[in-house]
Amino acid sequence: MKKTLLTLALLTSMATATAQTLVTVNGLQIDSSLIDQQVIKLQNQSNGQITDSPQLRDSLLNRAVVHAVIVHEARRLKLDQTSEYKEIIAQVESDAKKSGEYNKQDFNQMFSDFKENLLEQAFAVDVLQKNPVTNKDVRAEYNNIAKFYKGSYEVQLAEIVTHSESDAKQALSELNSGKSFAEVAAIYTVDEEGKRTGGKHLGFINLKDMAVGAPELHSAIKDLSKGQYTKRPLNAEHIWAIFSVTEKRQAQVPSFEQMKDSLMAQLQDQRVNKAIESLMKKANIQSNM
Repeated sequence: MKKTLLTLALLTSMATATAQTLVTVNGLQIDSSLIDQQVIKLQNQSNGQITDSPQLRDSLLNRAVVHAVIVHEARRLKLDQTSEYKEIIAQVESDAKKSGEYNKQDFNQMFSDFKENLLEQAFAVDVLQKNPVTNKDVRAEYNNIAKFYKGSYEVQLAEIVTHSESDAKQALSELNSGKSFAEVAAIYTVDEEGKRTGGKHLGFINLKDMAVGAPELHSAIKDLSKGQYTKRPLNAEHIWAIFSVTEKRQAQVPSFEQMKDSLMAQLQDQRVNKAIESLMKKANIQSNM
């Protein structure tokens, strides 16, 4: 254990010594050491399931930039000087002293991260206090959704997925010969769960959503009835698929009461994200990569 801790400490100190500034955000430097630490933290939390990669590091760096922009604005607005913010910080520090966490080696860094994350939350609260989402806004959003889905249909699908066009055509041939979709799926689909379930998906997809998100699939199945399947394999990203409609029903839009809380949260998220996008456009961001 001591050897492991010593090795980790040496690696951390070496990373810090060789850290390079990746981005400067409103005068604040974001170093490679920060991303190194976040990668190690994610790997430890996932028990090694998350692997280091350029894509992961790009994602973490982008998040760090957004975080820095928000914290900078929160401080400019003096949100760290509000009584609510100070009370929370004081309470957390007091609790840490009582529990002994305050004396641990990594407490200062953890406490600094906590204060900045709290500032992010304070910024979101500030945005919504200045530009609140009203019940009228929520009702208008619900009416738009109800109008969009009025008279629409939703389908439950099953699929046979193959790695080659020839396998997909062979599966289609066996379907055309009269074999059931489940029987053919058990033989040809490369998806293990699909083999067990006959290719069936449990969820329903609204055809209007499909038209927006997967127009080619929508064109292939929109006129199919329950039990029918696509007459040609669809190709995407080196796979071929045959789809069957296992259920088709008219969509039922939930009542306003059922949706109002989720719609309120969704509109609030949109409002905060819009404020963040505005900050990002005005921020002084200089890449050193």
